[in-house]
Amino acid sequence: MPIYTGKTIEEAKQAAGAALGVPVDQLKIKVLQEPRRGFLGIGRRPAQISAEPIAAHKPKAAKEVKTPASSAPVKSAAAQAPAKPAAAAGDDLDPVVIKARHAANLKKVRTAGDQLVEYLQEIFKNLGIGTVPTITAVEAHAITVDIKSPEPGRVIGRHGQRINALEQLSNVFMNYHGAPKTVVMLDTSNYRERRRQTLHELAQRAETEVVASGQAVFLDPMPARERKQLHKELEDNPHVKTYSHGREPYRSVVVAPQN
Repeated sequence: MPIYTGKTIEEAKQAAGAALGVPVDQLKIKVLQEPRRGFLGIGRRPAQISAEPIAAHKPKAAKEVKTPASSAPVKSAAAQAPAKPAAAAGDDLDPVVIKARHAANLKKVRTAGDQLVEYLQEIFKNLGIGTVPTITAVEAHAITVDIKSPEPGRVIGRHGQRINALEQLSNVFMNYHGAPKTVVMLDTSNYRERRRQTLHELAQRAETEVVASGQAVFLDPMPARERKQLHKELEDNPHVKTYSHGREPYRSVVVAPQN
């Protein structure tokens, strides 16, 4: 059943009526989500309803028809047709269904992403940093925003703390604005690519230190994406092993001897 949204339940009903071409008082309405204003843009969510026209009458059951030549009942062609098996759960994997769901997810992420761009611009404005956030990539559950600024160092912050904190805030923002489980990546002046190279070199230095000293090395806290890269860098190394330690936002990677 289609889902209709609006700032209020009434707006969602009007949207449903316009889409279905049916007066609102002739719709069967089910409220799926109550609207919420939120605080500073976080927690705000629209009203969501499902709607369908109220059936005027139910079709009558097919009657049996007798022919003059025989007293045996003759069923209609529809009744003679063999019953179709119920749709299997795997039918949801039909390519057409998958394509439609993918397009719907992309639309949700793009819509929430446009709101995120405005939200980030307002944050940097309040911090006194001139920025132009731009969406550079959109996937079904991921979005990349490039933040152009004459002061990229202030956007990044000390050891990436500011951009990483805003990235976490952006994930929450997307979740509350209709695109749950969306992974947001914020970038500026190619910082993420430079950071990936730095982490590669960090993994190599940590391995050398662990092998030389026989002692575990505790790295600085970092976001989940960066921890994942370090685990990947050293997962096939026969001399060391890695694991994460601590709780967010202070969770870090430990590189230890294999034995």
